[in-house]
Amino acid sequence: MRDEKLSKFVKLMNNSVSDSDLDLINLGNSLGLDLVSFAKLRESQEDEFTDIIREKAITKLERNNDNILENSNLFYAGSIDFMVCKDQGSGKKNFLLETNGASNRGLSILSKKQQKIMYRGYFEAIEKCINNTNQKDKKIIIVVGVPIDDGLIHEKVIMIEYFRNKIVNKGLTVGIFNLTNFDKDFKYNIAFLIADYKQLIPNLKFRDNWVQLNDIKIHILIGDGIARRIHDPIFENLIKNNLYSIKTIIINPIYIVTDDKSLTYLAHYYKRKKLEQYNTTNFLFSKAYDEDELVEKIKRAVNGYKIPFIIKPYGGSGGAGVMSIFPDEIMKNPSRIKEIINSSKEEFFKKFMNNRNPFPYTIQEMANFSLIDWRKAKHTFDIRIYLSQIRGKIVPIGGLIRIARDHYINGLKKEEFVVNLSGFDGRIEVDRGIGLSKKILKLLGLEIDHFIDIFCSSCIIFKGIVDNYKKLMEFSNWDKIIGSD
Repeated sequence: MRDEKLSKFVKLMNNSVSDSDLDLINLGNSLGLDLVSFAKLRESQEDEFTDIIREKAITKLERNNDNILENSNLFYAGSIDFMVCKDQGSGKKNFLLETNGASNRGLSILSKKQQKIMYRGYFEAIEKCINNTNQKDKKIIIVVGVPIDDGLIHEKVIMIEYFRNKIVNKGLTVGIFNLTNFDKDFKYNIAFLIADYKQLIPNLKFRDNWVQLNDIKIHILIGDGIARRIHDPIFENLIKNNLYSIKTIIINPIYIVTDDKSLTYLAHYYKRKKLEQYNTTNFLFSKAYDEDELVEKIKRAVNGYKIPFIIKPYGGSGGAGVMSIFPDEIMKNPSRIKEIINSSKEEFFKKFMNNRNPFPYTIQEMANFSLIDWRKAKHTFDIRIYLSQIRGKIVPIGGLIRIARDHYINGLKKEEFVVNLSGFDGRIEVDRGIGLSKKILKLLGLEIDHFIDIFCSSCIIFKGIVDNYKKLMEFSNWDKIIGSD
């Protein structure tokens, strides 16, 4: 099935692709996917509404250069998730959940206009590579990684078709391959090689500061999911300490921060004064490198602050291993800590097998969720914002509301507060997503200014990751619970 999907992908892309072919339902049919629900979710996006938010956010950001990157080689595209806290005197506040790197999935629910803005960020990297190539006949290889048997592979079709049109307009030729039909002596200026992670990893190595595929230099890696799977000690050291010496362009090389939620929260902490201006709240967090430390940190956090916390494994996705911890429960039965940790690890390994280590864990204060009325019950929700780099500036593009599967009772069940659309049973529950539009303001109990602040906060957090990358990599004072000031 895996090879069949990739073969269909390559066959489709090597023919002339029309606008009707890119229609979600037609595209899904050609790849053996049912994308009717994706088309409905895309239809809920309102460009006019989102354009107003984006323009106002950019105006606010540019007054103080809050979205200008000091280094434009570390961030090209990503997304960021917030929950909304209940009214606390001064109104509702944004609460950071996590950042996501350039292996974004779900982009096909954005409007076509928003997709083009998003992919401009990825194309910044391709342009840099083209402009740095002195001879026009020199060949560029771009590797695009996809998850095994990817149910969202149609999004790569949309993305690569956008790239192809932009490249052809520059007078260059494009070829699209998988591992089966790839010829290192290809006749094109630019070759896209599409393969899933399992196919790619045995064939990748790091040599002479290049990521290489079977001894062929790769110029661009699209999707940080590939880079995080390269287990070469020299590569891993350079990613942490000397990103600029890696010659392959990685979209994005800051995946260590976006994978490790504690580092994302640290970047937020460094920008907390600025973020307060945009209604984004400070919170408590820490990191634990092993199980004994995790047990001790949970005890200290819960007993010291008497508020609920959440534990999150390293590099997880879809909410795998995310567990809630409540003070009353722990004080009545301290042994529950071990039970919760074991449940978290079991869930994590069920999804990722033994391919990933759940440590270091992040311990985070639980948000005081704002609830909405949905399907005749109270539910939690989050807001995902998509961002792109355009000419050295981080630009907020659009977003998505994701609503928790189960109605909220007390937060003991993760289905009450984990909102990921693909976080349960491997199914993508698109019906729990809603695009940005004027009518959702009433559903969420928010004003348009709230979305402007979220758009601004998203840019500031990613800028904080880029600007403070070295500081984040060198931070070691994890003994304390951070954020109590």
